[in-house]
Amino acid sequence: MKRTFEGNAENCFRYSAVMSNAHYDMAEIHKKRHRKFGVIVVVITAIVGTAVFASLGKSPNIWIQLFTGLLSVGAAVLSALQTFLGFSELQTQHKRAADGYSISRRDIEFLMMKYPTANGVAGESGTSEFEALKKNLDELDRASPTIPDDVYNAASAKTPVEK
Repeated sequence: MKRTFEGNAENCFRYSAVMSNAHYDMAEIHKKRHRKFGVIVVVITAIVGTAVFASLGKSPNIWIQLFTGLLSVGAAVLSALQTFLGFSELQTQHKRAADGYSISRRDIEFLMMKYPTANGVAGESGTSEFEALKKNLDELDRASPTIPDDVYNAASAKTPVEK
């Protein structure tokens, strides 16, 4: 199989576009997870606070005390899980990766416009710049959080193939 400069650049361009979309999608997923967890913690904490406040003036039923205690423990566990799972940190990592892939995509697009007749021969104009862009993509791959297959496949399906 013989690869051309243009074919390799198009492959890298598409890969960058797909990975950018996939990382932006993952950032949104983690943002939604963080918000859902946060809302649940706030609601449970509010219920516990209200139950405790309401019981200050009277001697509540043992079941109400037990339920309030369990809710209090549940709120503490959920709050700890929200911190431990680090959805907001994962969102930031995916956003940073998506931005990096978007920059690479634009750099590849610019390179193809700058050297429309390049053929990838060593020493030719554009070849060393393309090699640097490829190294940048490799580094992005190493530094980026993992993308689940279903998210990657969905991003690939919605990313148009340019010709």
